[in-house]
Amino acid sequence: MVSLSCHRSCRAEALPPPDALIRSKSTATGRPCLLSLGWTLLCVGAVAFGGLGATLALLQRELVDRHGWLRSSDVTEALAYTKPLPGSTVMQVVTFLGWRMGGWPGAIVATIAFLVPALGLMTVAAAAVLALPDAPWVRGALTGLQVAVVGVLAAALWHLARSEAGSGLLLIVLLAAFAAGLFVNAALVVAAAGAIGVAVDRVKRDA
Repeated sequence: MVSLSCHRSCRAEALPPPDALIRSKSTATGRPCLLSLGWTLLCVGAVAFGGLGATLALLQRELVDRHGWLRSSDVTEALAYTKPLPGSTVMQVVTFLGWRMGGWPGAIVATIAFLVPALGLMTVAAAAVLALPDAPWVRGALTGLQVAVVGVLAAALWHLARSEAGSGLLLIVLLAAFAAGLFVNAALVVAAAGAIGVAVDRVKRDA
């Protein structure tokens, strides 16, 4: 009887809770060690061609969808915080996410690991730029890369919009911000959207 009871208790402890079996993709599963964080950001930095949109798509895929270290809202939050700031938004987003996953050590490791591949590739490219021929196939290849980057950017923005615009009001804010972003500075659009969010939250609390 004691053996059977222990066997049942061990089985019960081994089985994950039901909510773990149906864990949402938007739920972070834990923090990585610095070695895993650095290796992942090193791999992302090695293929992060195309600027902000392409990098956001890679960060979403690796840190949220594949490893589950972050939530989709963390990526959006990083973009909201860093977009109004001067400097490279890509690097600021990577540093913010590294801090979110591992504190200040995580921020430092993520930033350095993400920069190393670009530093190496730019050094090689700068050394070989004079050897590249000014041929039509080179210009054609660059044009193809630019078009591909636009497609990757559109895909990244689509995934972010689907994950964050979860209500009719948020969808209206998203579309309004998109329209305003065509004519107004991005920092002003982000500030206005934040003010609207504060106002809506206050109205909900008073209701």
